[in-house]
Amino acid sequence: MTILKNPPKTKHKMIQQIFAQAESDLKLALKGKQIPKGEGIFGESREFIVFELAKALNQNAESLETAQQVNDRLMLMFRDAKEDFSVEGMIQAMTLCLHGFVFGNYSEEDFRFLYRYSLRYIRKQAPIEKWLRKAVVYLVAVNNESAKDILAEVRYWIQFLGAPLFMPSMFSEVGNELGIDIQAEIDGEEFRLVDAITRHPQYLKEAVQDMTFLESFEGLKEWGPDAIQLQLLKVKKKNVYERAQDKIDSGMSVNDSVKVMKKVFEKEKFRTNKQTVLPIRLQELSSPPPGEAVDPVIFELIPQKLRMDLLPSVAYSTKTKKIEIIFLGGPRIGRSGIIIKTDTGGILLDFGMSVANHRIPEWVPELEMIDTVLISHSHLDHVGGLPILFEEFSGKWCSVGPTGGVTKILLDDALKIGTPFPPRKHDKHDLISRFNESNVQKVTKNHVRLEYGKSNEVGPGIVVTPIDACHIPGSAAYLIDIEGVKILYTGDFNMDKSALFPGANLPTDADYVIFDGTYWAREDFDRSKVREQFSKTIADHGPVIIPSFAVGRSQEILIMLDEIGITKNRNVMVTGMAERVTKMVGVTGSWQSMKKNRIHLEESDVLVAGGGMMSGGLARHHFNEQRNNPKAAVMPCGYMAPRTPGWNLLHGYEPHECTVEYARLSAHSSATNLETYIKSCKGKRIMVHTPYFAQAKGIMIPKYKERIVIPT
Repeated sequence: MTILKNPPKTKHKMIQQIFAQAESDLKLALKGKQIPKGEGIFGESREFIVFELAKALNQNAESLETAQQVNDRLMLMFRDAKEDFSVEGMIQAMTLCLHGFVFGNYSEEDFRFLYRYSLRYIRKQAPIEKWLRKAVVYLVAVNNESAKDILAEVRYWIQFLGAPLFMPSMFSEVGNELGIDIQAEIDGEEFRLVDAITRHPQYLKEAVQDMTFLESFEGLKEWGPDAIQLQLLKVKKKNVYERAQDKIDSGMSVNDSVKVMKKVFEKEKFRTNKQTVLPIRLQELSSPPPGEAVDPVIFELIPQKLRMDLLPSVAYSTKTKKIEIIFLGGPRIGRSGIIIKTDTGGILLDFGMSVANHRIPEWVPELEMIDTVLISHSHLDHVGGLPILFEEFSGKWCSVGPTGGVTKILLDDALKIGTPFPPRKHDKHDLISRFNESNVQKVTKNHVRLEYGKSNEVGPGIVVTPIDACHIPGSAAYLIDIEGVKILYTGDFNMDKSALFPGANLPTDADYVIFDGTYWAREDFDRSKVREQFSKTIADHGPVIIPSFAVGRSQEILIMLDEIGITKNRNVMVTGMAERVTKMVGVTGSWQSMKKNRIHLEESDVLVAGGGMMSGGLARHHFNEQRNNPKAAVMPCGYMAPRTPGWNLLHGYEPHECTVEYARLSAHSSATNLETYIKSCKGKRIMVHTPYFAQAKGIMIPKYKERIVIPT
């Protein structure tokens, strides 16, 4: 917790007055005097902001009884232990948390957790959404003055929270309440198109008929819902391809046809940036010219299950003159997605979904013009967006080893637990609404399995070689060769030796290295220490519960327990999804499956259960059963997202009498090995999938939608 000397400084006059009143009220409270009656900016008791200010200043706030009661309720919500819910009670708790966030008592993760918590338990979201719009504007107005800057920051918060994409006009009334003229900004040229189309999406075609694609795309790309931008692409693509068809005859070669089509694209501004036009796909013309014969060598390089989909793209391709790398979701941890674009198509590297806010990678038009998807591994932040993609994508996705089967297990489980949450689940303008059972089945049917070390052509002129990334079973890094330009995409990878893997051995001579920086500049892992922790804790306690991620971590723990002899003298069991995945990936040892009729654990039991953050499943069930047993032990062994039950347990928010021993493990490279490897790489180094915000020397950390253009 940050201990403040004063409230945050702000140039916003109304917020200055709110802070000044809170300081004055706190002085009264500290003297034992009653705070005057009245309401805060959200209709809450004036005690709320005073309570959080007192906490930030390390002052006693026990006299503020109303706020204390709401704080007690808030603490129960953070523990997911609240049993009765009302809209009013939820908004009160969120308001208290918001004031605490402004004063540094809570983090943005705490604020997001509470909003996501409301989605789970409050069915009628309209009052929550109305409160949220005002809360977000208030929050960003503390540090921003202009309406333009405030709206830009509001857009970030909508995405971060995983809230519905509210229309800009919905913030106008809130702005008036806070003395901010948001309507004047919305009435400006920048917002005119998006405001009109979000109000009346049925008139999209008419609204953009006199505009080029680039002009209309620029007007929609920040605030336009992805599904509406996709519809815009379809409208403009149809027009542009019809004009191109008029200039191409059946006797033209592929090379000449591509040149003609490129000129049409340039004239019509069928592009998303000034440097390149969108991919030219002759095969999508209504009457394309004859395609080129496919070289037998290239034919053999294409995986058999990929040939039918890929051969038209190869037959209508030319030698690419520019490669673009477009970062859709990879700069931060949670929703990986990168496009490698060529002149006539491209490939997509991963397409994940954040479990924290159900966001998928950013949408760009090039996403609709890819040939193939390469998946590095089966975790949801790398595969969770596939069902959305396969609503319309007719190609294939490729991976290595058991990734295809494990992906199906994880996608089915995500559906089972209600992903995505309403109201976005039912909003057809939000692409996340396409995460459904039908599209999960499409994903399952369109999988192609690749082999480590075997090179394949997966797009015109795009040859990839999978390399074992040693992250989880089936994880792969991809060495991509396009016209002699080598790009290494590591996916999540691990250079460290573990019970499962010897550590990844990746090349260092690629021209571009796009690497997983999860633990860049952080503390190293010590697996020998973890082995000692398991040996000692299990010897001294029983039963022992080991919550672990079902894919990768559970298998490593089981092998470790086998290697240090625990399975010889204790009843080591694996259950739930962890058991299914362990069998699927072929990991075996001297443990057993937990019988389905086992309800209680016995003293000799050691249970490895999926649900590494203890948010549900048997790990949480058996912790609740054993929490007041001083002989029992719980050993979390991985990353704990803020405010999950596992995080609460480690940070003292979860009451218990059992022993809690944290075994720090990761399937990502430790900082020292990661830095040593990256320093040895000769090409341009690009770090993605990282919480690291500072710019590391000699390393690029891309922004969302940032592009790198590479001439061949």
